[in-house]
Order: sequence, then C-alpha cells, then structure tokens
Amino acid sequence: MMRCSVFNSATSRSLRRLLLPLSLLLLVLRLRSTSAWTSSAHGYTKIGRSASSSSRRQQAAAKPSGWLDVLKWDGRAPEFDVLAKVQQYTAEPGYKSFNLKQIPNEYYSNEYVFRGPIVGPFNRDDLVATNTAFGLETAFPDLERHSFGFTLDPENPFRCLFFERWKATHTGTLAIPGIPLECPPSGHRSLSPVMPFSITFDVDGKIMYETLTTAVDRFEGNTKGKVAVFGLLETAGLSLDNNIGDPLLIGQQKDRWVTKGPAQTYSKPENVPRWWKSKCVAAEKNDM
Repeated sequence: MMRCSVFNSATSRSLRRLLLPLSLLLLVLRLRSTSAWTSSAHGYTKIGRSASSSSRRQQAAAKPSGWLDVLKWDGRAPEFDVLAKVQQYTAEPGYKSFNLKQIPNEYYSNEYVFRGPIVGPFNRDDLVATNTAFGLETAFPDLERHSFGFTLDPENPFRCLFFERWKATHTGTLAIPGIPLECPPSGHRSLSPVMPFSITFDVDGKIMYETLTTAVDRFEGNTKGKVAVFGLLETAGLSLDNNIGDPLLIGQQKDRWVTKGPAQTYSKPENVPRWWKSKCVAAEKNDM
C-alpha cells in the first residue's frame, strides 16, 4: 500500500505540473474572448467596450503607419469644429473663384503645404504667385468651384475630405507669362469631373495641408478626364499631358523651374516647410 501511495502522490504532482500551463492558457484565451488587449509603453492595457473615442485615436496615432501621421497630432482631439471651418473656408469668394490672393491669410498656418498629383509641394506664397500668373480670372471670369460631401477622416479628426466640381466659361484670353502662346476666348463651357480634396488643420485651427487628386470618373464632364487647372486649359484649347511619372512632362516642369518663370509647378526644396519629408516634386513618382 505504501508503494501504491507513493506512486499516486508522484503521479498527482506530475499531473499538476502538466495541467498548470494548460490552465493558464485557457485563462488567457477566456480573457481575450471578452476584451481586447493592446501593447503600451508599460506592458499591456485592457481596452473594453467603454473605451473613449479619444483613447482609441491616441492608440491609433501611436501605431506607426506613415510619415504624414505627424498631422494626427499624437492622437489629440480638435478643440474646434473642423467641418464648420472647412465649409466657411470653401465659401470664401476667393476660394470659389480660384482667385487665391483674395483668401484671407489668417486661414493658413506658416507651415502650410499644398500638393496635387502633378504639382507641388508648394508653400503658400509660391502657390498664390503661380495662381495669379495664370490669370484665370481673366480667361474664365465665371469660374466657380462647387464643393460638397464634407466628412471627417475617421483616422484623423483634424482632416476633412470632400469633393469638387468646377464649372466655367472661356470668355477671355488665356495668356500664361513665360509661355509664348495665347488662347483667345472660345466661348466653350468647361465642366470638370468630380475630384476629391482634403484639408488638414493644425492644433490651432490653421490650415496645414491641402491636397487634391485626379477624377473620380474620368468620363464625366467635357475636359477629357482632366481636373482643376488642367481641365480649364483643355477647354481653352491647350491640351497637356498630366500623367504621373511621364518623363516628358517632368522634363518640361523642371525646365520651367530652372528658367524661373512666374508660373511654377513646385517650390524650391529649401522653401518647403521642414515637416514635409517627400523629395519627389511635380509629376515625379512617389519616393515614399
């Protein structure tokens, strides 16, 4: 009996050693089935269903995903109404007519950057100078930008996404300084495809970053799928390629930059705010 008793005790201890890890594993699985866990600087933090939206934003901002995440401001929440600010801004007469020098400067951060698919990066001063050089208010005096569909980026509450459609009539001469070509008034109506825009604010409610990109549907309108200024040029009879990575277009843009014409396609690198990290310019392909 003694031998049997010793055997049973040893067996019991062995079983306990085998079952303990299994019990711990089952406990972990049970906990994970009832709540989510996320890593933090202090180990693991439990995220229950009651977690606030601000804490979720902070956790999303803490996860590295791209260099533009600097504009998420470490997961902070804006202390102003982003949608209201964008709607006020896009209702400005200078915005609606694309006469940028008429828009009050107090809307913009000193670190402002504009980037389009084949132009930019621009600082604010260079963007206004180029916009003015094109003389679009003379060539298209009734130009109007129709903005709609304002919504917040669910991953960045400082960023508003929306759409635009441009309408104008070519009733004046289009003459761009530095280009030996004039387009006399044709009377043609310009109807662009819908194009997406975005505006991102800094923590003080100033516009930090503006972007637009290509047509949602390139078969809409009558500008052969071209948007913004390239759509207006198409209507005026100046048909230009606008493909990202096109070596001929890139060469023309850089040649124009070297010749210091008043209408440029990007700012000098030393004049672009330092938070902007990409080195590609104008129609060059992405470098990051």
